[in-house]
Amino acid sequence: MNDLWATPTSICCVTALHQRKSNDCGKFSPTGAAGDEKGFPAQLALLTRAQWRAAASVPRSVHDARQSLHQEFAEHHKQVAGLLNQLEQLTSANLRDQKRLVDKLAADSAKAIAELRVPLSEAESVAKRVRLGLETGAQKWTDAVTEFQTVTKRLTQLCADLQARPWRSHWVLLALLLIATFIAGYFIALHRAL
Repeated sequence: MNDLWATPTSICCVTALHQRKSNDCGKFSPTGAAGDEKGFPAQLALLTRAQWRAAASVPRSVHDARQSLHQEFAEHHKQVAGLLNQLEQLTSANLRDQKRLVDKLAADSAKAIAELRVPLSEAESVAKRVRLGLETGAQKWTDAVTEFQTVTKRLTQLCADLQARPWRSHWVLLALLLIATFIAGYFIALHRAL
């Protein structure tokens, strides 16, 4: 057991503490045997040099761990800052490319619109001429239909008048027949005289 207490490791010290008996407290502290075994002086007497060293190294370890964490956080901060800078550069490059693309598309659209305006204006003028021609033709057609209807009514009226007065048409026909007979007789006589 003395070898175990001489070993400067905290594992041995912890193991040794569990193996100790209440009488061992008196070996380290003359007042330890007289007091309460679970009291502060008795427990303080049970601590070894290695345990004191281990306890003393805790603040240094915490400080070292804190510095290590700060260094890691600083490295992570640098890496994140670098990544953010790269992302910003990439984003700005993409935005510039997209702006160039939008500007090019706007210019192409303006050019296409300008090219379409000339045929569109020509098509509008042709459409106006066609419309004017159609309106003129429709007006002429309406006038022709009206004139045809008027002439048809007049012709119908004349036919009705002629059919209502048959004696006049017969006399005219008879007069024409007599004239034709005299002319035919004259030509026949002329032809025989020769």
